[in-house]
Amino acid sequence: MTTPTISSNIHHTALETLKLFRIIFKSTNRHFHIVEKVTGVGGASLWALAEIAETKDLTVSGLSKAMSIHQSTASNLMEKLVTDGYVIRARNHEDRRIVHLSLTQLGKDVLSKAPQPYRGVLPDALMRLNPLTLQALNEHLSQLVVGMDSKSYDSAFEPLGKP
Repeated sequence: MTTPTISSNIHHTALETLKLFRIIFKSTNRHFHIVEKVTGVGGASLWALAEIAETKDLTVSGLSKAMSIHQSTASNLMEKLVTDGYVIRARNHEDRRIVHLSLTQLGKDVLSKAPQPYRGVLPDALMRLNPLTLQALNEHLSQLVVGMDSKSYDSAFEPLGKP
């Protein structure tokens, strides 16, 4: 039995698309490397600090939604940021079960020297896309994932940059 031949046009386009994925991932990693070199914190940590700075009374649950990560991942990220002195947790006065996050002066200092965009180059670029273009990209990438023989759906809620 012979394997069907992929047309040279499809083959060429697939390889060109692969190059674009490489540019995206290498650019994302390069930005995270620069962030860590300049600030001493990883890309996911910087994004978390930015969300805390921008959102009054943010909770760990709110942070996990804002960053599209598992709540346990957000909790672990907060634990490290609290331990390292970048974030403080304070209980809500009316409902003691609710814990709000805020930056320490050290956390504010990190943000002040951090390169933009705080959320990373990929989330930033996605959020600036035309809504119709973003929807089409989402649909096409969903089709790509469906077509992959091996996939890790759990990675959907893990940050790209290390904490």
